[in-house]
Amino acid sequence: MAGCNAGGTHYLCGPAAPDRVRPVLYTDSEGQASLIAESLAEALTLVIVLPSWHDALAGFRPPALNADYLQDNPDHPEVRDRLLAALRLPLATEPEVLARLLTTAARTVPDGYLPAVEGEEDASFEAMLRPPRE
Repeated sequence: MAGCNAGGTHYLCGPAAPDRVRPVLYTDSEGQASLIAESLAEALTLVIVLPSWHDALAGFRPPALNADYLQDNPDHPEVRDRLLAALRLPLATEPEVLARLLTTAARTVPDGYLPAVEGEEDASFEAMLRPPRE
């Protein structure tokens, strides 16, 4: 569905249907993958509210999570709220979005969303979710 400047790709999973919500899977250029959202709307909310979500999957938690981004982009709260309103997405806090990301990412392996390249040995993606860093 979309790429990112880090070389990753976002996918809507499952068959399309008018009444079906499809989860979003992210694969990076390093051979890792994770479910990141339960729907496209939730994925948009994630990237708007928590721009450093990749770091959250790598184990970073507040206050380190988003600290560099917020230092470089001090107007982020205002921009975030304008984007959410323009897209008609509900306002959400960083803790809420982080909790949804971690819950969804934890389903990646048990629910069978970890992709593999058919017919190639050792071509499976690794799960991106790591334990929290102290």
